[in-house]
Amino acid sequence: AAHQRSVPRLPIPPLGETLERYLRAAQPLQTLEEHAITRAAVAQFFDTDGPGLQRLLEEADAALPHDSSYLESLWYRLAYLGPRSPVPIHANPCFTLAPPSRHTPPLERAAGLLAKAAQWAHALRTGTLTAPTAKGGSPLCMALLPAVLGTARIPRQGCDVLHSASAPDAAAVCRRGEWYSVPLFDATGAPLPPATLLDSLKQLPPAAAHAPAVGALTAWRRDEWAEARAALSSSPQNESSLKAIDEALLVLSLDDSAPASPTELARTSLCGDATARWYDKLQLLVFADGQAAINFEHAPQDRDLSPYLPISPHVSQLRARAA
Repeated sequence: AAHQRSVPRLPIPPLGETLERYLRAAQPLQTLEEHAITRAAVAQFFDTDGPGLQRLLEEADAALPHDSSYLESLWYRLAYLGPRSPVPIHANPCFTLAPPSRHTPPLERAAGLLAKAAQWAHALRTGTLTAPTAKGGSPLCMALLPAVLGTARIPRQGCDVLHSASAPDAAAVCRRGEWYSVPLFDATGAPLPPATLLDSLKQLPPAAAHAPAVGALTAWRRDEWAEARAALSSSPQNESSLKAIDEALLVLSLDDSAPASPTELARTSLCGDATARWYDKLQLLVFADGQAAINFEHAPQDRDLSPYLPISPHVSQLRARAA
């Protein structure tokens, strides 16, 4: 709490400074005549409507919590949740993870990464997570960390919504289009060790050859996916399954492919087989040869996640990024 209070809020520039920045940005795009017209309009705005609107913005910002800002709700709606394009490529970044020091079978690699994610979530919940700082030592905001894991983007007509589970305790595991729930914590709330998680993954039944592959719908245009999800949710069993994925700590995709080069690994991590993905959440991708990557829904965290990701501090340097 003390760390969060020390993080400075996003400031609202004075009206004159905002307008000057606008003019500087517009100038390269305009002819001299067009820019003169724009300058006249800006001057008129500064003398009429501008001060009143600036005051309303400052009052609205002052009423928000310390760790929020006037920009947050607008940014969610206009930049991320409102656009109707598919989220793969258009929104979701991915990171490929450097290989471990020794060859690790895919289920063992997956169990280790799931364990690290559960440990990170437990540290965040219990207040023992080390507060992040920038290179110069200034504090970084932690307000959005609870949304890194356990959050799902839910498709809606016109504009999507975010849903965060209160205490997610399982991973949603996709194997050849089939979905399973794997517990990550014991009855006391403590993270399970990698060996226990490995045993759970080994007990997953062989997947059917022609699974429904509902995850591919998350790669669709958002309004079409919203319509399809509403139709699926008319079945109580489907609704329960969708909720289990939405409220999982994260998704684990066990991918049968083995990318042969860093470029191929980055490409398939960014926009691979959609039948083995769930693009509405943070998902771990573990391939048949033990390579691994992260693909994540971007709306809850608008920045490079490497200082925050629960997994990256526990592996060697991030090897590549496709975004």
